[in-house]
Amino acid sequence: MNKNKLEIKEVKINHKSYDFYFKKGVFYPTATTQFLLNAFFKFEKNLKNKKILDLGCGSGIITILISKKYNQNLFYASDTSKNAFEATMNNFKLHNLNGKLKKGNLLEPWRKEKFDFIISDVSGISNIIAKKSEWFKSVPCKTGTDGTKLIIDVIKKAKNNLNKKGKFYFPIASLSNEKKIILYAKKYFKYCKILSKNEWFLPKYFENRNKLLSKLKLTKKINFKIKFGKFICETKILCLYN
Repeated sequence: MNKNKLEIKEVKINHKSYDFYFKKGVFYPTATTQFLLNAFFKFEKNLKNKKILDLGCGSGIITILISKKYNQNLFYASDTSKNAFEATMNNFKLHNLNGKLKKGNLLEPWRKEKFDFIISDVSGISNIIAKKSEWFKSVPCKTGTDGTKLIIDVIKKAKNNLNKKGKFYFPIASLSNEKKIILYAKKYFKYCKILSKNEWFLPKYFENRNKLLSKLKLTKKINFKIKFGKFICETKILCLYN
């Protein structure tokens, strides 16, 4: 992809296809995006007049698909990447969404704002795994060796940006130190609910990385199961609130 050019790609979510603009360095949605949206739609019904923040928005797909289902709300999005900001801005226009978009690191652009929902698909896997994967081509993943750095930073600060009864939705993958993330979640929020658990196979190109994966598991940086000779990982969708 030409890094200076926006290009439209087809994205499939729950068997439906959507066109979105992407640019080099903008994260392309994965199954985790679908898991996150499915959990939100299952547990949040008939939303109206709510302030909803898509944190680390990438292409803006989460904001846009929520707006298509619940359009009588106020939508916000942010990302640290200039290319993500540009892609999301164009996707808002493409999908006729009048949302407020900012560029900045995590919650910093929203210091004076409070939301009813914060939804984040911020990178949450070991950066060692990210470097070996095809998910993060030209996309930064500064998560640390155990994949917890970014999400724990958000967990520590999110309650300051939530209204009373506000909720924080996010995924955690077994390619990170899940126990550490959940420990922080319970420290900073009264309620930590696991809404779904979704198993999936690691792509085939990881099959020759047995030693690396085993070492990361042994040191409790990540976790996985092996079944029928395949590496099986899990993504949990969490909801935190007070």
